[in-house]
Amino acid sequence: MKKNKIVLSALITSIILTSCATTPEAAENQDSANNSKDKAPKAIVVQESPEDIFIKSLEGISVQKVSSPKEISKGRNFAAPFVFSVTKADGTPAEGFALTLEYPASKSEGQISFNKTELITDAEGKISFTAEQPSFAAKTTVKVYPSPVSEDPSLAERLKPYTAEADWKVKSDLASKGAVLFVWDFNEKDRPVNNSYNIQAEFRSRGITMVGNGPIGETSYIGKPKALYKDTYDIIGGNAYGYMIYGTIKFEQPVTALEDESGYYCILKAEIEAVGMKKGDVVYSSVISYESKGKNWNECVSKGKEKLAELVVSDIIYGL
Repeated sequence: MKKNKIVLSALITSIILTSCATTPEAAENQDSANNSKDKAPKAIVVQESPEDIFIKSLEGISVQKVSSPKEISKGRNFAAPFVFSVTKADGTPAEGFALTLEYPASKSEGQISFNKTELITDAEGKISFTAEQPSFAAKTTVKVYPSPVSEDPSLAERLKPYTAEADWKVKSDLASKGAVLFVWDFNEKDRPVNNSYNIQAEFRSRGITMVGNGPIGETSYIGKPKALYKDTYDIIGGNAYGYMIYGTIKFEQPVTALEDESGYYCILKAEIEAVGMKKGDVVYSSVISYESKGKNWNECVSKGKEKLAELVVSDIIYGL
């Protein structure tokens, strides 16, 4: 009996050891399975940025101008507010929608600075903005767009489809205060010929009559604005006219015949500045060019000077 028990015990032990042992082939299969798990593609989760989510939320949103005030002169109040609206994709008003409005707030050396304010739409999906009395002339726009979720500069471009604009037109007080002119026409040889008739005529055609040639007409003052102002002030004082406008109109190149012999071509350039008569401070400066064509020399030059005068006077009216 003892011998049989020993044999049985040895047999059981052998079976257990055999079942627990790993053959080389089994080990290889196991390693292959593990490697397959390691090489299996992993899921990549792309998280949308706040800016992307914001732009998607605007789908179907429409921002539009409802009304805006007519142009005014500097120192006067706009007669009405700027009104904008926001609607959803189904055309219903978007109440409680945050809009950012940009408007001109100041001007220095001809450069306009803008302020921003956030407004929330009412039950009709509208906002209303009443501007303070403008203290400077400008021809620009008021912009309205959904309030951005961040300062990311790329949002400005992405918000263009959801941006509305309205004209902001404030004319100079030139019409009421008047101005004296010292603007000289030059010939093709770069010599001064006479005070510009076209500039004065353009002012008059727009109903601005308190503009005329100043008391000084000597070409020696060209390029000497301080001396010109001092001597003009000594003659007329600082209260008779609001501004002194001075500068030159020159040919950038001689009048030339077109290659196809259909006429003539020229480029005229106006360099203009203005000072306030009370203090002599420079309040306006511009350089404006115009390319002109005509059937003959006279038509080319006369058309060029007339068109250039229009551009100069328009710029002065909204830039002075």
